[in-house]
Amino acid sequence: MFRMKIIFLLLFVARLALSSNLNGSLVLSSHSDEPTEGDTVELTCNITLPETNRSTLHYFWTMHHVWPYRQTWISYSNSSGAAVDTDGNIRPGYSFKDDGRTLVIDSVQYHDAHFSCRGSEDGETYSDTFQHYHQIKHTPYIFYIDPKAKKVNVAINESAIMTFGCKAYPSILPNGSWTFVNSVGVSKNLPPNSFNLHVETLGAFVLLLEFISSEYYGNYSYTVSNDIGSTTVTFQVLPEGPPDAPSNVRIQNVTNNTIVVEWNVMWSNSFDRRQTVCWQLADAENGTIVESSNATYNDIYNHTYRYRFDENIQPDTNYNVSVWSINKFGKSQVVEIEVERQKDPSLIPSVHPISLWILLGIAPTALIAVLLVYLVKRFKHNCQPQQLPKITMVATWARGWRRL
Repeated sequence: MFRMKIIFLLLFVARLALSSNLNGSLVLSSHSDEPTEGDTVELTCNITLPETNRSTLHYFWTMHHVWPYRQTWISYSNSSGAAVDTDGNIRPGYSFKDDGRTLVIDSVQYHDAHFSCRGSEDGETYSDTFQHYHQIKHTPYIFYIDPKAKKVNVAINESAIMTFGCKAYPSILPNGSWTFVNSVGVSKNLPPNSFNLHVETLGAFVLLLEFISSEYYGNYSYTVSNDIGSTTVTFQVLPEGPPDAPSNVRIQNVTNNTIVVEWNVMWSNSFDRRQTVCWQLADAENGTIVESSNATYNDIYNHTYRYRFDENIQPDTNYNVSVWSINKFGKSQVVEIEVERQKDPSLIPSVHPISLWILLGIAPTALIAVLLVYLVKRFKHNCQPQQLPKITMVATWARGWRRL
């Protein structure tokens, strides 16, 4: 018994020794070691194993996106060679060759810069994870824009700041600059009180405008370029004014006694970004306000809001829903939609199920009874002896008298 334990222990140690010898690397096969976005790329996982064990090796791949960073497990589908993720969904644009040993990317993108592969022998022992890094040549990619800075509303003598982040490979060319087009479409130099900052290590671009005057309301653009292409970012600097009207006002749900409405809160068009959104429900026929409310927002854009009207809702009345915004400069356009109602089914007279079954049972029986009575009367009428007319009887008697 002791010898058997020793033998099993030696076999286990040999197995570990074999697994520790699993060495490998990822080999990139493409137009160059630095492919350009859109090229077809092949990645081959080379793992050193004894030839006798080659057929038992299985490959598992992981795709590590550069931005936004996330990991996606993809595996080989024996039936079609397709790449399948952990949810069982086929990933278009990715496929496998050589029983999963080679990963094929039909059109490589900037975020396909990091893959890893590991080998499994008999589903038990895994090799080390082999990581592959390669740069994908691509046009500058804008990965961050402050949504509040895309449209900046400032008063005279106030300041505005515009910020965006950019990634590119090869590096961004240093000839980029801000351009300014005023509200009537004329290109001008940047305001004298402006500061342009570019932090290359972070890929950040910042433009600060101080002491704005009315002549510098308009569009500010920056074009980022490298050897592959260019990308342009545009910001608007506008005077303060009434807010934009809520957008995409829609009916989300309607019942006999409730109406649910949704809308998106838009730009406040004020430097402090404060606005109040108001809404009301009114009778479409006489304009009587049934219910109204409001909410104040301090710093929000394109936010979806939902409200449920449930006070004194009549099932057979049509209503108008009105939504608008207010800030310190005025009121936006009022957005109005009509809600058509149908009569409440509960108000329509209904037949009890038991009564319905009784009616369904009696009606055919009554019809059959009436038909039978009619047939019986018709039969009796046909069976009665017919009386000859008096004239015919006299003629018959006369013929008999003559024979005598």
